[in-house]
Amino acid sequence: MSKAALGLLPGCPEGLPGQAVADELSAQAQGHSLVMGWYQDALALWVPGGKETPLSVNFTDGKQGYRLSPERVRHERLIKALGKPRDDRHQILDATAGLGRDAALMAQAGFDVTLVERSPHIHAMLEDGLRRAPPALSAKMTLLPCQDSVQVPADVWHAVYLDPMFPAREKSAAVKKDLRWLQVLCAYPQPAEEEALLAWAMSLQPHRVVVKRPGKAPDLAGKTPGFSQKGKAVRFDVYLMG
Repeated sequence: MSKAALGLLPGCPEGLPGQAVADELSAQAQGHSLVMGWYQDALALWVPGGKETPLSVNFTDGKQGYRLSPERVRHERLIKALGKPRDDRHQILDATAGLGRDAALMAQAGFDVTLVERSPHIHAMLEDGLRRAPPALSAKMTLLPCQDSVQVPADVWHAVYLDPMFPAREKSAAVKKDLRWLQVLCAYPQPAEEEALLAWAMSLQPHRVVVKRPGKAPDLAGKTPGFSQKGKAVRFDVYLMG
């Protein structure tokens, strides 16, 4: 991310990359494509002067709240891909946590989820979202300090979950704002990075590695999964490790 891409409004957490701006007008004048600041008590991203709703981490509203309803969780393909824990392993490592939506789903399904996020801006938004989350949900989610996933200390995992960014097939105007804005903050992984990420996940010796992919995307790092849970837009590739 270039420093000029993001303007930081007053009140943002200290130490974030970007350029401090006094207000949205200043951000526009300085050519910032996005600003980060506080919107309705949530740390959020938005286009300065734009009409789209700011993006923040919220686990209880709208579609996300529906996905987390008890009667819905068990039907989610991600939960089916994770399978039932065994050998008293209930821990999931979400190594590419992003906005935490899938991590919340796993936590609501009863897993203890450890979240890793290397983007300092997304990490700050995720930390804020957990602050506002229902206590019963946040108690099942542990956010590690901002770091790359390969720095995570060894532990015993039921599964390692990967959701690496993947370029959208649609034209830019049709891509959801979440992805468009996150693209400003995070670069797409290179093939060598994807290969290293999958190899690292497997080296942790979980029961399985679950990888989220767009429905028509190639297998991560060219490695064929044992099976997949497929939906209309995305699929979850499962690599069984024993």
